[in-house]
Amino acid sequence: MPSPVWPAWAVCHLPADSTIIPVEARPWLRLSEPELAEELAQRTSHRTGDLFARGLPDHQIVRAHCSPLVVDVTVPPEGYGPQRRLSYGTGAAATGIDTLVVAPACRTLTPAEQAVLLDRYYHPHQAWFAARVALKVAAHGRCLVVNALSFAPSDTAFAVDERLSPLPDIRLGAHGDHTPRRLLETFEAALLGHAWRVQLAPAHPAAMVPRLQE
Repeated sequence: MPSPVWPAWAVCHLPADSTIIPVEARPWLRLSEPELAEELAQRTSHRTGDLFARGLPDHQIVRAHCSPLVVDVTVPPEGYGPQRRLSYGTGAAATGIDTLVVAPACRTLTPAEQAVLLDRYYHPHQAWFAARVALKVAAHGRCLVVNALSFAPSDTAFAVDERLSPLPDIRLGAHGDHTPRRLLETFEAALLGHAWRVQLAPAHPAAMVPRLQE
């Protein structure tokens, strides 16, 4: 598959392709080394960088610095803490970690332990993401953010219509408030031109668009 060609005003957000488990977080995961290796192997999101961002310059990529098993950067700030009530999101920093191999994979962290992970891997990522988008807007007057995500068919927040046969190769999800229909149709036509099976769908709740300061 050829490397994608991106306009200079686009940013590829890779929130879940990292397989890095920070040393300080490893003791909190209940996974054995073989279980952790299996977990990381089964997760498909770590391939999204190769699929979407291969050949892109660094200034067009925003990548999470650790595995979503540790910190899920797609969870909004209100999604962390004892009042967390979300149908998606994983990570040792969150309550109710979800894994493919064993559950629960992490003991409940104390507020202090959670704060350490958020301060090191969550808040810096959000600031970096917003700054990168702001630079594109300042330079080009616009910015296209592509959230490169991969989910299993069992993901309840990204349910696959089982009547679809064969299943689509890619689902284009977008929110009407910030994604013009013409842009979505342009993406669809380009992918169909490469003989991909495409399905248009609502945006997954984990898709992120930074809120820039006025």
